[in-house]
Amino acid sequence: MEKSKSPLMFWLISGIILTITGLLAFINLEEWYVIGILNRTVGYPFGGEGTTPYYYKTPELYALVSLIWGLLFTGAFVFAVLAIIQKNKTRMVAALGSTVFLLAMLFVHGLIE
Repeated sequence: MEKSKSPLMFWLISGIILTITGLLAFINLEEWYVIGILNRTVGYPFGGEGTTPYYYKTPELYALVSLIWGLLFTGAFVFAVLAIIQKNKTRMVAALGSTVFLLAMLFVHGLIE
């Protein structure tokens, strides 16, 4: 009975990891593209209006931070894809751990003023 749950759990965790890392990679890389490449800054509170994180000081800084987070989540996404292809449970646990760690760091990073 335990063996039948293991593949299901592997694929469930795989889907969750790919969804989270893929979505956050896309969101951050899109922000980098819109702000850093297209220079569309209307509606963004740049210049430290109110209580905003430090990276809202300039569009360039915001774009750089978004690029870094996008690349980190892309790396986690690729790592998870490789673990899935290899069907390596140990690497999948490591991918889950790195995803949770990156999520926690993203949250904490957003609190820094």
